[in-house]
Amino acid sequence: MIKYFTFMVLTYFVQGEQVTHNILFKSYDDCSHSKEAMYFMMEHQHDDVHIYCKGTAVASNKLVKPKVRP
Repeated sequence: MIKYFTFMVLTYFVQGEQVTHNILFKSYDDCSHSKEAMYFMMEHQHDDVHIYCKGTAVASNKLVKPKVRP
């Protein structure tokens, strides 16, 4: 299965100014599993926190083809 690099886009506000960070993950699954923990960490420090995963078209692993069998 081919997996693609995925960015976690983290947006929050500090004194009315929008701050955005992009965190790179090796797959969408890794990103989605980390969203909840990141949200709980950020919600206590900032009022308006938005987190989502944005996929890329760049593969993070190589496609392994099965060996030819006689």
